[in-house]
Amino acid sequence: MVAFLLAVALAAPADIVIENAQIWSDGLPAMAPFAAIRGGTFVYVGPKSAAYIGRKTRRIDARGRTVLPGLIDSHTHMLGGGTSLAQLDLRPAKDKADFIARIEAYAKTLRPSQWVEGGGWSVESWPVREDPRKEWVDSASGGRPVWLERMDGHSGLANSAALKLAGITKEGPKDPPGGRIVRDPATGEPTGILVDTAASLVAKFIPAPSKEDNLAALKRAMGEANRYGVTAVSDIPSLSDLDVYERLAKGPMSVRFSLYPTVGSVASGANRMKAFAGKSGWMKVGGFKAYMDGSLGSRSAYMHEPFADNLPGQEANRGLPRAGMTDGAFESNCRAAQQSGFQTICHAIGDEANHQLLNILERAYGPKLRDARCRDEHTQHLLPTDIPRFGKLGVIASMQPFHKADDARYAEQRIGLERSKSSYAFKSLLDSGAVLAFGSDWPVVSINPFLGVEAAVTGKTLDGRFWMTQENLTVAEALRSYTSRAAYAMFMENEIGKIAPGFRADFIVLNQSPFAPNPNWSEIRPVEVWVEGKRVR
Repeated sequence: MVAFLLAVALAAPADIVIENAQIWSDGLPAMAPFAAIRGGTFVYVGPKSAAYIGRKTRRIDARGRTVLPGLIDSHTHMLGGGTSLAQLDLRPAKDKADFIARIEAYAKTLRPSQWVEGGGWSVESWPVREDPRKEWVDSASGGRPVWLERMDGHSGLANSAALKLAGITKEGPKDPPGGRIVRDPATGEPTGILVDTAASLVAKFIPAPSKEDNLAALKRAMGEANRYGVTAVSDIPSLSDLDVYERLAKGPMSVRFSLYPTVGSVASGANRMKAFAGKSGWMKVGGFKAYMDGSLGSRSAYMHEPFADNLPGQEANRGLPRAGMTDGAFESNCRAAQQSGFQTICHAIGDEANHQLLNILERAYGPKLRDARCRDEHTQHLLPTDIPRFGKLGVIASMQPFHKADDARYAEQRIGLERSKSSYAFKSLLDSGAVLAFGSDWPVVSINPFLGVEAAVTGKTLDGRFWMTQENLTVAEALRSYTSRAAYAMFMENEIGKIAPGFRADFIVLNQSPFAPNPNWSEIRPVEVWVEGKRVR
């Protein structure tokens, strides 16, 4: 009798039904045409059932379109992304002249006291691949200080006015640990390029945005995420930014946040992280973020062997390992995180950085490592012998596939063909039993997940070639990394990432199917975005 009453209750009219759909979800044996939602939760997925359709049921006619779970971005910087939407975007710059012209035009819109801030530049597609210099932008900025981040976020360009504020001259200062002040090899003068931790020498002089500015930036970021079908994120703020996230959690939300603030010491930051006033199911602190090294584009990724195209005077350069990686501080943080119940995630790009990260995690967590779900953020370049260790140890490979489309333009120039063969090893990692979670690293690149799916599935690069295609995934494997596996990576695999009974009703309806024979990836967009049974776009 109890079982009969339960079955009747489950089949009672739903609040919402999705009809005439092609519903894809990890765990479904095939596309499903119908789903029912009650109280913001899926209660049925499968063949059409009239029992779920009542007089007050809202009926969504998908018109044969593909329906996916709300997509999850496993690595993003929402505050930085929302801020960047209001700053100078230099991604479209085609060459040196265009770069300078865009800066000059933007500077004219600012007050005399304002900094020229922006980023996204990369010279890899320019006819002449030369890094910009302070002299390029000194006159274009109208005397204002300039700070322009490279697209990878691991180096940037300061003009003479900004360098003067920071006291960076021919005489000094010395390179900080984990950073580099790029200097002219002939004169010793700073060129304006500051790599990794050296950027802080200038950044500390940039006026901080107000709390209202930051709150507005986060709201813009949620709108941008929803525009591409992203309904949940693993977000990386600073510890000092947690206040603005608490304010965001008090209002209406359209994106779920799992936060991983960067901290110098977990022991000192744990109390603030534990005291975070979030919102159940919507906003939480999941763990902490650390850094092992820099980036490939800035030649600061920590490599086992020197870069193949090192600059004059830097022939032995293997990258820039962060201090915490070599002095034991990071390993201590891992132990403190384990004791405090926080997840460890760590940036590692170079093959040596990834190797050392696995070693440190194995020492710090021991037999508890798999259950801790520690995450290797980026996992870009690997020693071949380290690939099977991810599955064996249970370390999650949190990767950003669209970075492959960018880095492939110059990876072989930087590290040679052989090392490139074990870069962006999506399929090899998956075949070895590793869990892959995909994200964007926005605002480094677009938050659009379908560009990432394209890169993972086709191996297509930004310059139109196809690179290391032996690591290509199927569409389903790539989507799984943006849904159920991404949910697993943030300890939410029983709540989001699937269209299945008992899961929160986060889903998107697409204008085109990613399963079509030749999808136009850059044109795929959600026509509807729903979060917890409410339409947000």
